[in-house]
Amino acid sequence: MDNLLCDESWLSDPLTPESLPNFSLNIHEDHMVVSPAMDATTIEEAISIDLEKESCFSNHGHKFVEFLASKKLIDARFTMVQWLIQTRSRLNLSFETLFSAANCFDRFVYVISCGEWSKWMVELVAVTSLSVASKFNEVNSPSLQELQMEGVTHMFHHKTVLEMELILLKALEWRVNSVTSFSFSQILMTKMGIVGSGDIMMNRITEHLLHGLCDMKMLEYAPSVVAAAAVWNVFEEKAALEENFAKIMNLFGQEHKENAAKCVNVMKSRNVGEVKNVLQRDFTIRRSSQ
Repeated sequence: MDNLLCDESWLSDPLTPESLPNFSLNIHEDHMVVSPAMDATTIEEAISIDLEKESCFSNHGHKFVEFLASKKLIDARFTMVQWLIQTRSRLNLSFETLFSAANCFDRFVYVISCGEWSKWMVELVAVTSLSVASKFNEVNSPSLQELQMEGVTHMFHHKTVLEMELILLKALEWRVNSVTSFSFSQILMTKMGIVGSGDIMMNRITEHLLHGLCDMKMLEYAPSVVAAAAVWNVFEEKAALEENFAKIMNLFGQEHKENAAKCVNVMKSRNVGEVKNVLQRDFTIRRSSQ
């Protein structure tokens, strides 16, 4: 792979269609996605594969959180996730695209060696991550102009984003379909054979996962753990935990079970329904201040 080196200058003007500089890679790994339309045996195999794969990657855990703090990216990442959530809603994109884009962003900033991240650099990576994720997950991917219509302070030239897509894909070794908390929650729901009220329960699970996407505490846990905790929490809310608890916990080792329990406690300590209001309020404030 090319030797990628972060150049602090990047572009003098985000609108200028100049060639982007290279970056320096820190070596990490990636995940894979599986289809939920599977029989029981295949589901078990898919879950085992996801659990094994996610253990190879480092865009979660204490070290990742400490990395974001050391690069002063915690606030920038929070703002980026808010923008992703708002843009997904505005353009009616899938949740798969949203969580995949956030995953691409996290993995990219983690493998790239860059001394200081300015606001427009973070926005460029966020726009690029969403563009790449939408191309992999959407039937009709939105244009770059549509992606940048709201919520970002810089408009990037089409050529700039395309060049940045190539840099991002090379950095991620062309692996975009990663295991996310959302994709794993779908597998868990399939495993438990949820039908009928499944859509309602999935909506509640997704609310937990959206809030978790914004919560630095949740970045300490693997996607499968966050997904299990969200499913666990919703089943408990619906008084259906007892009959489904074993189906969830039997999938995990003792450490996963303990971490899932910790995640459940974090989720219970907050009002997940407030997340949409918080995101909308902050997003509106930022737009009015531009």
